[in-house]
Amino acid sequence: MRRIALPLAVLVLALAAPAALAQQGDGGSGAFGPLPQAPPAETATPEPTTDPAVEAQQQTDRTLLYVIGGGLLILFIVIGRVITRDARQTVRAAGHDAPAKERDQGPHRHAKQAKAKARAKTKAQRAARRHNR
Repeated sequence: MRRIALPLAVLVLALAAPAALAQQGDGGSGAFGPLPQAPPAETATPEPTTDPAVEAQQQTDRTLLYVIGGGLLILFIVIGRVITRDARQTVRAAGHDAPAKERDQGPHRHAKQAKAKARAKTKAQRAARRHNR
């Protein structure tokens, strides 16, 4: 196997050498050599003229974009109103918008005397803390 590999490698390199020299171009400048200078262009370029059909198409495109934007704006407003209306109906059905109950009407109502007693006790504790300072 080694006997065949060495002559085969030499043959491949020998065939590749002329191709590599041909790629170098004139004078061997190669791919990394300086770029050739382009001849100066003295001809005047004509000014571009806009076709009336193109201008009409651009105007149509702009109008179409405004129509699409307006439609999206209206769609978002309608969606927002539908969502808020549904939310209001759900709140009313659940009874969350009813006026708040007074404190005495709640499930933890206490007698007024018990509340007064608790307030007096709290007031006495506060006075004791101040006296011990």
